[in-house]
Amino acid sequence: MNIVVAGGTGFLGRHITKALLTDGHDVTVLGRSPDKVSTIPELQGANATKGDVTEPASLRGRLDRADAVVQAVQFPNHPIEVPRKGLTYDRYDRQGTISVLAEAQRAGVGKLVYISGAGADPTSEKTWYRAKGLAERAIIASGIEYAIVRPSWAYGPEDRALNRIAEIARFSPVLPQLGSAVQRIQPVYVDDIALAVARIFDREAWNDIYEVGSREVMTMNEVGHTLLDVIGKKRPLLPVPASVLKLATAPLKLLPNPPMTPQGIEFATQDGLVDVTKMVEVLGVEPLTLREGLARYMNR
Repeated sequence: MNIVVAGGTGFLGRHITKALLTDGHDVTVLGRSPDKVSTIPELQGANATKGDVTEPASLRGRLDRADAVVQAVQFPNHPIEVPRKGLTYDRYDRQGTISVLAEAQRAGVGKLVYISGAGADPTSEKTWYRAKGLAERAIIASGIEYAIVRPSWAYGPEDRALNRIAEIARFSPVLPQLGSAVQRIQPVYVDDIALAVARIFDREAWNDIYEVGSREVMTMNEVGHTLLDVIGKKRPLLPVPASVLKLATAPLKLLPNPPMTPQGIEFATQDGLVDVTKMVEVLGVEPLTLREGLARYMNR
């Protein structure tokens, strides 16, 4: 099958592309910098084409020979929105997905997979939930065959969250914990997300929503202790209240590329609960535990 992966050079997109290539599909990565494709190991064997989901005109003709498209775009500096630079969930997840959907319909593409997120809700007050929920609504109403994938907290070799925590853990005498409230997440290894997407194609599992995560429901305290065990470090965890972190990061909003903002703290300390029943029973993906996933790359 000829599949275009929009956002294929990103954290999720490159692993999805690799899984599709492994299954024998002809994959083209669509992105703003197609030259990057040849430099990313996971993308070896993929084709490349230039297109920007925030500029609908740039997508014209890019899906003409495709059988399916995977929309896996994340905006630069994700999940830290910078509205003055147009780096928002609304622009990329809602408007960008609608632009990809419109071009897919024009080109006669038969199938679309959208990488959404746990908790997506078109009526939410949170920008990330709302944008993804509105994108889902547009896809479902379009009449195209679709599959929506909602991951919980994703991690892997290139993620900027858990790996940053690991860097701190290796050198700091204490390990700060974002937020002091109990946070419930189901950390999902990026290759499990990619396998779920590949299985959707393998099993023709269309017109449904698949929530993706581990079977473990974990707190950030448990995540921190598991991480320390895997990398062989003993560190006390120091919970820092979200309110303190929001106050401390407020001035960073003035930077061109803020490393964190109050909204980013809110995003990072939210729950991420999913129902993995369809992931396991329909797609046949048995998710790794956090310990198993971390061990695959942390000690290389």
